[in-house]
Amino acid sequence: MTDRVILANRTIEIQSLKPEYGVTYNRGYIGFTYDSENIVSEGIAYFTSWDRISDIKTSHTLIVSGENECIEAHAEGGVRRSDLKKYFDNPHCLIFFRKPIKLENNVEGIIQTASEKVGEAYDFDLIKAHLAVGTVLGNIFNRLSGNRLEDFLASKFNHPDRWICSELVAYSLDRQPDYKDKGILSNPDETINPQELFEDSVIFEPWHK
Repeated sequence: MTDRVILANRTIEIQSLKPEYGVTYNRGYIGFTYDSENIVSEGIAYFTSWDRISDIKTSHTLIVSGENECIEAHAEGGVRRSDLKKYFDNPHCLIFFRKPIKLENNVEGIIQTASEKVGEAYDFDLIKAHLAVGTVLGNIFNRLSGNRLEDFLASKFNHPDRWICSELVAYSLDRQPDYKDKGILSNPDETINPQELFEDSVIFEPWHK
């Protein structure tokens, strides 16, 4: 199936492939979602649009931990194990998977690191800091400061025992020797949003459109 999606005032075609465990996704893969009918998803995509260099919008990220299971930080329930099926069955939701490099050496470490955070709360204060930087004025001041504004706000409002989705994924990857401080992970985990994580070309295998 081919979906027509309007991005950046132009229409592109995204070929929809039926999710096939072990083929299109697997344990340790990082999933990225965007729901065109969800106001929160739309809002996050808007506030992170400054970091978009591809044609694809993302607003949420997760770690695949099984055929129908992922570990994610969500506003409803904090860090939890969830069914992937809810994304697969949602006709308005696009989900993309990226495979980390050298995954065979790191898959158990990624999942174990994220698993240790299951049950911890969602960090609403940190998401507010991200949204502040994502405004027009916030983005201007952040660029003028060499990203120091983003670093300051994220460190000030971040709670070590609370998580947003991209922070959890970045943290779980950043604790593996093959990814530590590489690519986007050279930035503090709490400053990373789903869009810039999706765009990374260092820790993930090449993205095929």
